[in-house]
Amino acid sequence: MHFGTLLLAFVPAAHAADGVGSLPAPALIGGAVLVAAIVIVVAVRDAALGVLAAAGTGALASVYLTTQHFVAKSGGESLCNVSSVLNCDKINTSEHSELGGVPIALYGLGFYAAMAFLGYALRGAKGASAGALVLVGGVIAVGYDIFLAWASYSEGALCIFCTLTWVLNATLLGCGYALCKRAGGTLGDLLGKGLGDHAGATLVVGMVVFIAGVLVSRQATAPTVTAEGGMDFAMLYEKPMGRIDLDGTEPVKGDPAARFTLVEWADYECPHCALMAPVLKAIVAENKDVKLLFKHYPIAQACNRFVPFEGHQYACAAAAAAECARLQGRFWELSEAMFKNQKYLAPSDIRFMAEKQGIEGASFEACLQSPAAADAVKADVEGGGTAEIEGTPSVFLLGTHGDQWLRLKIGPGDGAAVNALLAAARSGQPLPPVPDPAPHDHEHE
Repeated sequence: MHFGTLLLAFVPAAHAADGVGSLPAPALIGGAVLVAAIVIVVAVRDAALGVLAAAGTGALASVYLTTQHFVAKSGGESLCNVSSVLNCDKINTSEHSELGGVPIALYGLGFYAAMAFLGYALRGAKGASAGALVLVGGVIAVGYDIFLAWASYSEGALCIFCTLTWVLNATLLGCGYALCKRAGGTLGDLLGKGLGDHAGATLVVGMVVFIAGVLVSRQATAPTVTAEGGMDFAMLYEKPMGRIDLDGTEPVKGDPAARFTLVEWADYECPHCALMAPVLKAIVAENKDVKLLFKHYPIAQACNRFVPFEGHQYACAAAAAAECARLQGRFWELSEAMFKNQKYLAPSDIRFMAEKQGIEGASFEACLQSPAAADAVKADVEGGGTAEIEGTPSVFLLGTHGDQWLRLKIGPGDGAAVNALLAAARSGQPLPPVPDPAPHDHEHE
């Protein structure tokens, strides 16, 4: 997948899907506060210019959030992923991140384009009435922001760029109020005149920018096609950084004797892993000659010596619980339940899920208290170290190029591309050689 045509304002940091953000929290928060403060100062000094400043800044943020929505769904990472709480991608790929299959940031881009047009109109002969439309737009935007704030709270995460747009929308609301107050007359009269003077052109500008954004994003995220009309499979894989070692204890989904082998290292608190899990499950279901092996890689210092900070609170315990479920033949059932309920992975929550999956309580509890489950998790972690994985999910494939392992550069939106790769290998179609790994930053969240 190519995203270059979307990078109109910011360059996203596409590192490991669950890893350290590219910038430290103080720099990100300080930068956002500084930008917001500048816009507010401009708005206080000149409300009309403030509309342009807020709309322009909001448009840039919307472009970044739109870009990152697709990057995150393909396994990349936002530069403002500081932790599991300050995590743009967790919000930007949540169930509230799209409306009608379109990222809400694209709606925001259309909105800010419309507001920018009104800001320009404010300096014309009929500009006074445009303030009423800015006020109405600000009310609508702030109202939706209240819903998004609730959604962020329910997700247990905060997106710094999203929060910046909330401040910008409040600024637009304030500018609209100030402009209406300065113009004089009743709000009804101003609104009626504004609708007559500017509504049509404003709507056209907003819709044109929105539709253009949708078309560009769809083109940018479409699979790359070769000159012969086939898919460019070379974009999907590269050589692993390290060595892939299997110890035979891995849970297997699919036929153990299947021709193709997928191996995933994952963390139950990793949002991208939760998105990837059903995709990998679907690949196995659609390809009877594919098996999936699972290996643990909690992003938590307590059980992962490769993580240099505290990390995810419940990741180690969740991985150990999955190992205990494996002993009762219920690994995939509990694994799926934990991925679907990432916000509820406290020990009591996991025990409840285990009971619902038919896992016998006494044996499960005894396993949790024994060191064997934790040792199994640490063994998987060491395997991840040998493979030199850089974050989760990390997915590898064997069988398309003889005994050569591939590191798949895929995300949740690439299931069809993997199916096409498998079909090509199955048919004997010549595949591009496996390229050397690109330089990576060895970081984790």
